[in-house]
Amino acid sequence: MARHGTPLQRFTRLSTRHLVAIFAALIFVYPVLWILMAAIKPDVEIYRQPLQLLPSRADFAGFQMILQRWPLWTFIFNSLVYSIGAVVISLGFALFAAYGLSRNDFRGKQTTLIMILVVQMIPALVTAIPIYLLMRQLQLYNSRIGMVILYSAMRIPWGVWIMVGFLNQIPRALDEAATIDGCSRLGILRRIIFPLALPGMASAAIFTFVGTWNEFAIASIILRSTQYLSLPVATMTMIAADPNDWRLVAATATVNLVPVLVVFALLQKHIVAGLTRGALKG
Repeated sequence: MARHGTPLQRFTRLSTRHLVAIFAALIFVYPVLWILMAAIKPDVEIYRQPLQLLPSRADFAGFQMILQRWPLWTFIFNSLVYSIGAVVISLGFALFAAYGLSRNDFRGKQTTLIMILVVQMIPALVTAIPIYLLMRQLQLYNSRIGMVILYSAMRIPWGVWIMVGFLNQIPRALDEAATIDGCSRLGILRRIIFPLALPGMASAAIFTFVGTWNEFAIASIILRSTQYLSLPVATMTMIAADPNDWRLVAATATVNLVPVLVVFALLQKHIVAGLTRGALKG
């Protein structure tokens, strides 16, 4: 009792932590909520003083303007192709690379892992000119297949870094037992490692998808045709047409936000599982 305090004291400490957590969440959630509400406000209410969070009625004129002026579904389709393609290809390579790094001890292993992390930390704009020249030379400039390949290559280091930490928690004894039973390396990876690594792969897939979906800098340099624009680049184009129309700005921002929010809402447990490396303990 003395160590943990009275029930009232414990309740007070718990309530204080909850209040702090709720307050911090409101700070981060309020701008997002304001954008979502502004997208369905009547135009006059966006500029009304004092500002009101909730609209008096739902008005979807901003979304109607976007659909009438721009091929919105084409932009969404492009972003889905780039994001899903990057997830599938990058995680395929990352799983093989992470398995090799996790199961083999060699000189320079830690240096290799650090270099993989360093590569991921380099800002995209630093490599923009070399990427542009390379894409032109390979005739992948301004194309969907070029963007899928490029994004896949950019996301592999991040996938490897996440997967190595997760695979390290899977006991090597499982590999040894499977080898004794006559299973090949590829069979071990397919039958044992892959099922156990699914939470880590799900976590890596989510971050890869969101990172690719939100990428703007490289896409704005590589993509030129309207039919190939990703949603973030198209959003800038749509806003530039009338930057003073805040209802249009809020509507385009909402179109970008909703898919990401849905992904996080549906798959948040996989994010937690992957980040905490919740696999078997050796």
